[in-house]
Amino acid sequence: MSQSAQGPQALIAFDTDHIKKYVFGTSKLKEIRGASSRLDRLNRLQTRAIAESKKYGATTIFAHGGSALFLLDAGQAEPLGQAIQKLYQRESGGGASITYAIQPIPEYGTQDIMTARDLSGEIKMAQVLKLLRLRLKLAKDTLQVSLPARLPDPQQTGAQARKPEEVSSQERALQVHELEKREILALPSYVLFSPCSSCGVVYAQETRKDPDDPDEQEGLYCRVCALKRDEDEAVKSKLRNARQQVASRDQLTLWGRILRTLAEPTDTTNPLYTRPYALPEWINRPKDFHAFSTFAGKKDYLGLIYADADGMGQALDKMESLQAIQKFAKMVDDAVFAAMGDALRAHLPAPQEQLPFDILLVGGDDIVLVMPAAQAIQVAATLAERFHFYTQSKHTLSVGVVLAPLTYPFALQRELADETLKAAKKAGAEKKMRGASGLEQSHINFVVVAGNTSLSYSRVYESMHSRKLTQGEFYATMRPYPLPQFQWLLAQLRLGNEKRLGRSKLHQLRESILKIDRSKAATILEALALLRNCQEEEREFIKSLVREYDIRLTPLQQEKGTLFPWGLDGQRSTDEYSIYLTPLLDFIELYDFVS
Repeated sequence: MSQSAQGPQALIAFDTDHIKKYVFGTSKLKEIRGASSRLDRLNRLQTRAIAESKKYGATTIFAHGGSALFLLDAGQAEPLGQAIQKLYQRESGGGASITYAIQPIPEYGTQDIMTARDLSGEIKMAQVLKLLRLRLKLAKDTLQVSLPARLPDPQQTGAQARKPEEVSSQERALQVHELEKREILALPSYVLFSPCSSCGVVYAQETRKDPDDPDEQEGLYCRVCALKRDEDEAVKSKLRNARQQVASRDQLTLWGRILRTLAEPTDTTNPLYTRPYALPEWINRPKDFHAFSTFAGKKDYLGLIYADADGMGQALDKMESLQAIQKFAKMVDDAVFAAMGDALRAHLPAPQEQLPFDILLVGGDDIVLVMPAAQAIQVAATLAERFHFYTQSKHTLSVGVVLAPLTYPFALQRELADETLKAAKKAGAEKKMRGASGLEQSHINFVVVAGNTSLSYSRVYESMHSRKLTQGEFYATMRPYPLPQFQWLLAQLRLGNEKRLGRSKLHQLRESILKIDRSKAATILEALALLRNCQEEEREFIKSLVREYDIRLTPLQQEKGTLFPWGLDGQRSTDEYSIYLTPLLDFIELYDFVS
C-alpha cells in the first residue's frame, strides 16, 4: 500500500533502561528470576500486544532482548510510546523504565516499506534507521531514566501540568538531576517506616513469605521487590506442569520457551545435541544459590556464566531495510536460545525434580546462567561454538566465567563476571582488527575465586603479568582465550584427569609460576626441580603443554635454551625484547573443575 493511501508512516524504537540494575537489584535468586521473567513478558508479549492492537495498528519488526522496533502511522507513534512507558511503570512498580524515540519515514511511493531501500529525495532507509538509533541514544543519554507522560511544573499542578514537548531542555535537565539524586541518596529513616527486607533502599509496603519454603522467614518488601517475587511465584506454579508448558504454543512465556528449547532440540543432525531433556511433570528450580551444593560435587563452587554476542551494533548499522533487521533480530534471538539449549543438554544431566542450573537472563544477545562450577567451563565453550553455528558462522559470542565458592557474595561474583566478559570482548575486538576471522574472534575468559576476598579482574590479571626491563614481559596466563585455543585447553584438562596428575605437585608448580617478580632463572630452576619429581608420563605431558605455545620464528629466538615453565611468543617478540607466556597456571586452576 502506498504511503499516501495510509498516511505518513514512522518508526518507533524502544530500549529498556538499566536492565542489569533492575534484574540484579538484589542478590536473591527468586527476585532475580522474577525480574528477568517480568521484563521478558513486558517486552516480548505485552509491548507487542499493545502495539499491534486495533488502537495503534503497528507492524512489529522485533520485540525482545529489552528492545523493540515498530512501524506505524506517524500520528500514533507518540501515544504508543507513552502507553508503553506507563505499562512498564505500572507492571514493575516503578522499578523498570523504558525509553523511546520516533523517526518519521519520508515518502516511499507504492513500494513495499519492509523491503524498501531507496526513499524519496535520494534518502536511504539505512540513513533513516541510523538517525532513529541516534535519536534513541540521545534520549537515553539525556534522560537516563524514564520521565512520566506529563512533567510537573513547580508553579502548576493538576490540569495545568505541561506535556513533555512544552518543557524546556533546561527544565528537563534539572528534573533529571533530581531523579538521579533520588537514586543515589537513601530515603530518610523514620521510626514507623521500615526499609525493604531485600533491597534495603525503598520503604516496605507489604509482608511476604514463600508458602513452599518453610525455611524462609517472613519479610517486609517494597512494591518493586514484591512484584518480582509475585512473578517468580507465577512461573513456579506454571512449572508444576512442565510438559503442558512445552506443549503450549500461544503467548509462550520465557520459561515456557526455555523448557521447549530443552525438550525440542533445534539441530537434529548432530547426535551430541539431539538428546532432549525428559522433563518430569513437576519440576523445580533451585530456591537459592546454596541449593547448588546438591550438584556441586567435590568442590562447593558456583559457576556464573555471562555471555554476550559480539559486534551486534555494527551488524545492525549494515542493515539496509526493515525486513533485513527483522530477519537478523530473529536469527540472533533464536540462536541464543538454541545454543543455550544445546550447551545445557550436552553437559548437565536431565532433571529428576530440580533443575541443576538456573537462567537469570536470556534473550536478545545476552545470556546469564548459574550452575555447578564443574560444568560451567564446558557449557561456556559449547555456548560460544553453537551460537556461531546457529548464526551461519557469521557472528560470534564472548563469554566470561567466574567460579566462586557458594558462600561468595553473588553481587561481587556478578560484578567480577561483568569485568571478565568485558576483557574477553576487548580481546576479540583486537583480534578482529588484526584480521582474525570466524571463531578466532570468539573469546572466553575466566576467574577462579579462592576464599571470600573481594576481587577485580584487572587486579587478578595484573598479578599474573610482570615487566622486566632487561628480560622482557612475563605472562602467567594466556587469558582471554580464543575459542579454538580454549577448546584445546579443555581437551588437555580431560586428558590430564584421565592421567590422574598429582594435585599437590601441580599446585606447587602454580606457586612457582606466580612468583613472576623474581628473576627468570630462579623461576625456571624452581619449576624444573618440581618437574623432575614428577613421574615420566606426567613430566612429558606437562612439558607438552608449554611446547604447544613455544613459538620461535627467528634464528636468535631458536638459539634460546629451555624456558620451562615459559613459552616464547615469537610472533609478538623481537630479537631485542621477548614476551614469555604459559598456559600452565590456567590448566592448574581449572584442573579440579573439568572432568
